[in-house]
Amino acid sequence: MTHRASVCISSDAPEEELAYKGWLEQWKEKMTFISNDYGCGCCVHLYDLEGPEEGISALPLSIRTTSDWTEKGAPSQR
Repeated sequence: MTHRASVCISSDAPEEELAYKGWLEQWKEKMTFISNDYGCGCCVHLYDLEGPEEGISALPLSIRTTSDWTEKGAPSQR
């Protein structure tokens, strides 16, 4: 069973970017979907993810957010 998450990284928070990159390095190959960055890039980076519960649970809580992707099961347009 796959699980979903959305990630929000502030452009002015290098610790958030490092947390996401560290997670991505470990889990990228096990994810079934990783969207392109659909944030503006100047202020925020946004990603939708889908994969095994273990990978989604391993995401740092400080970068997780909610979205139509996670709340309504809406397909990603990315």
